[in-house]
Amino acid sequence: MRANKSVTRDCDGKLRLPGVIAMTVNRQASTRELEESRIVARWFSRLEECFLTSDKNEFLVGLYSAGLSERDLTSGQCLLKHRHLDIALSRIRQTTPDITLRLFAKAEILDLGLVGYAAINSDTVGDALKAMNQYHSLSSDRYTDELAIDDDFVRITPIPLPMHADDYQNICEDSLSGNWKALQLLLGPNADPRKIHVNLAYRQPSYEKTYFEIFGPNCYFNETLTALAFPTSWLKLKVHRGSGALSDAYQAMCERILGPPTERRDTPLEVRRLLLSRSGKEIPSLEQAATMLRLTTTQLRKRLYRAGTTYKALVLETRMELAKHYLIDTELSVQEIAYLLDYATPAPFSRAFKRVFGIAPAGYRQQNL
Repeated sequence: MRANKSVTRDCDGKLRLPGVIAMTVNRQASTRELEESRIVARWFSRLEECFLTSDKNEFLVGLYSAGLSERDLTSGQCLLKHRHLDIALSRIRQTTPDITLRLFAKAEILDLGLVGYAAINSDTVGDALKAMNQYHSLSSDRYTDELAIDDDFVRITPIPLPMHADDYQNICEDSLSGNWKALQLLLGPNADPRKIHVNLAYRQPSYEKTYFEIFGPNCYFNETLTALAFPTSWLKLKVHRGSGALSDAYQAMCERILGPPTERRDTPLEVRRLLLSRSGKEIPSLEQAATMLRLTTTQLRKRLYRAGTTYKALVLETRMELAKHYLIDTELSVQEIAYLLDYATPAPFSRAFKRVFGIAPAGYRQQNL
């Protein structure tokens, strides 16, 4: 392999990339930073396990791409960040495209740190999932998960954060494989893959075999919404081999790390989650959105104003992000996409898309094929 001229070595002989610096714990790190570092170290350990029976050089190349060495993972002297894992996975995906699915399918709940302890010590599966969802930001900075109950099924939908919207498929693979593995561990022998459904709002990739190996037979591509669905009855089941104790204590620790709930309410993010996780095609009005978020219309409008945005702007942003995914990752027609995004006819959708991206939807699809 030829050396990349942009790669340098530091005084310890470690490979470094410009702009990627492994932080050493030479200052008083916050409790949240230390918890993040412990979680990322666990993920890297799982990632290394993926190459136990193959060429470990792939793992090392990913590690070096993130500006890390093997010693950084074990010394406790390096403050690991989520972005280190993101960079490593991005590099490894160039040669092993299904690595995200494989990595998070290997996960153990306790790999989530305090969040995992809160989940495994919960009384029921529903309580465990609630804890994992509530403190999800401790284990990932790329997306959140939306939990919704539709009749007899619970639906988990990954919602990418705005700065990671272009990594949609990879985020879906992270969320869905991780959540399914968590359900398997929480349910034990009750986790029946024949009872889950995995819908994916993108085309079938070249490594679709890995999807069916992980999720079982009910895996469907080219759908209008990405989600992992499972029976609502599972929520009431006892956690398999769980103690049903200490969950409150671990949740209190998570609260202390994150700070008071009032300090971390992100209203624009809540609106995006609401818009992305809607089950039908209808876009809720400002008044309907406020009701769903348990706010008055005035409160919602003021909170978004203080955040430098408006409800109308967030609706347009969400529609356009979804439109890009549908155009690139599915075979839906422009007319079908316009309908899914709650436009009355294709014409206003096409005008809005061209105004935002400078090109018509059909042209954008052709350009990105």
